[in-house]
Amino acid sequence: MILNAENIKALARKCGADIVGIAPIERFKDAPMNENPSQIKPDTKSVIVMGFRILRGALVGIENGTNWGSYAACDPSGMCTYMQEATYHFCREIENNGYEALPLIRHSYDLRNTGVPVAPDRAAPDVIIDMEYAAYASGLGEMGMGKLFLTPEFGPRQVFTAVLTELELEADEVFSGKVCDGCGECVKACPACALDSSSETVQGVLKHWPLRVASCQICQTGTSPRPYSLGLEPNRVGAACGRACVRHLEGKKC
Repeated sequence: MILNAENIKALARKCGADIVGIAPIERFKDAPMNENPSQIKPDTKSVIVMGFRILRGALVGIENGTNWGSYAACDPSGMCTYMQEATYHFCREIENNGYEALPLIRHSYDLRNTGVPVAPDRAAPDVIIDMEYAAYASGLGEMGMGKLFLTPEFGPRQVFTAVLTELELEADEVFSGKVCDGCGECVKACPACALDSSSETVQGVLKHWPLRVASCQICQTGTSPRPYSLGLEPNRVGAACGRACVRHLEGKKC
């Protein structure tokens, strides 16, 4: 197989990804050491980001207050095994063609800097990339003002994995469209008043309204805690704010 960008994307979809984008490693040059892909695989030339949809119907049981288990099956906080297996098979096919492929899934940022650097110029383990920034850098979408990453295809309903490889692939353009219109439906839907729409937080190139994590963590409307995390906000796609975002973008009850 000729491993160019077109074939790589077709392979990712064949393995199970719904959306896929490619970022050059240069777009991560300003990332801190503890989230820089080059600290994990120094010869990385391309960062491939795969997106897996959270099923639309899985949100209905939460909205009706009758079933949370269907959402849990594809909840990124539970690290869906399908997503991991699909990424593994994708990496295996790349390695079958003579290149290395290093799979990454989202982990808690609490695990950063928990080890000892192997050299003075290297980051302390674990190095954990910012998956939302990786999705942005690979052209898949934007950070919504409600601090939910949005894509044109699924709004907030996806989970991302990333693959580091020394393959030099044609990169996608950074997303220049607009998904979030700042409607504020996520703010109005939150019973814990966790989102503050009176100001903005800027994290590098990603901008959103501030999120009060302590308030978010006590929400009982469908939030899911992150495993192994003390301070990271819960997954909120299934919560009232996430469902309000889906309703607004899709014009459906969920």
